[in-house]
Amino acid sequence: MTRSTVSSCHSLKIIPLSRVSRFARIKSRVVMLILGSEDDAVAVPGSVKVSTTSDNGIIKKKITFERSDVSDSTADALEGYKVSRLIATYVDESGKRRVAGSPDWPLSLDYSIGDGVFSVTLQGEDTAPDAFLMD
Repeated sequence: MTRSTVSSCHSLKIIPLSRVSRFARIKSRVVMLILGSEDDAVAVPGSVKVSTTSDNGIIKKKITFERSDVSDSTADALEGYKVSRLIATYVDESGKRRVAGSPDWPLSLDYSIGDGVFSVTLQGEDTAPDAFLMD
């Protein structure tokens, strides 16, 4: 019996820009100071998908995931994110913490309900790929 390792993005966190006190991008890395803590996206394991496309120097980013806790309180939280400018952090396929979005290029959130889950999409544009988060 052969064994294979499957790697995917995980540990998705959502950060409203109102909580970001300091944000600095230095080449391929980001340093940021957050007031309070990041919000766990509570994504269904294996549902986080990160994709990027490039068009004339602008990189379009899209992060999709599912949440299984369909309730009014979750819908209220998602509605709050929907009207906010956001940054997201996640662990990529190689185990590195990455940052999507920035104060100058924030992400927006949209969601729908179907098949007993919230299908959530974070998307935005930037001039550089997702940066590595410095600890």
